[in-house]
Amino acid sequence: MTRLTKILLAGVALAASGSIVRAADLTEPVGPVVVETSGGFYLGSVSSLTFLDDTSFDVGGFTVNTDYDVGYYTGVRAGYSFGEMGFVTPRIELEVGMGNASVDNHSVRGIGPLPSIDSYGDARTIQGYVNGYLDIPLGGALSAITPYVGGGAGVMNLELRRQGAVGGGFGATLMDDDDTRFAYHLDAGVGINIQELGLFTNFALLTNTTFDIGYRFTAADNFSFTARDGSRSETDFRSHAVMVGFRKTF
Repeated sequence: MTRLTKILLAGVALAASGSIVRAADLTEPVGPVVVETSGGFYLGSVSSLTFLDDTSFDVGGFTVNTDYDVGYYTGVRAGYSFGEMGFVTPRIELEVGMGNASVDNHSVRGIGPLPSIDSYGDARTIQGYVNGYLDIPLGGALSAITPYVGGGAGVMNLELRRQGAVGGGFGATLMDDDDTRFAYHLDAGVGINIQELGLFTNFALLTNTTFDIGYRFTAADNFSFTARDGSRSETDFRSHAVMVGFRKTF
């Protein structure tokens, strides 16, 4: 082997080793794959138009049924989403709120509304719940819309506040009392991420924000009340509501 050949072979080997070193430097180290989830703590609110079923109370040997106008409920909530777990995303939250519905009319059971009588008063509630929900991500073109189902259990203070009637030479507050009982609610609806829909994308305040719209059924049983004349009776609470709200994840 001539001196020239040895020099050429040495040059080729040196060039090859340099290429290998450069290729090794350019190769990214392979680490564990991080899967992004939708979990985290969130704060939010809920509000609703509430359709309250009739309540009743006894007074003077009669049972008075109370019909209500459309009421409202508003509350605040704080929760935690655990991120996607298979086909669902579970989350839990605490909720505290208050509601009100004004009396439309009082009627005496077996007689009906009394003529020329104007009813007054309202039903007020303070409610607190521990809630649990399952979000159901749709993915793909529908990723901005997430159905949810769930509910909550807690306590409710119901106040039949200054309920009575006036007219026809008669006027009196018949009931003004409150009681606290176990309560629960069942919910179903959809959460909408409007930025994923391409709306308000320049508003940083709406980042990681979900708007909810849905239905809620609320119930509580055996509230005990004492009328102004000392009559004691029990009534149940039932309501149906169209809920709206928002959740901002941090």
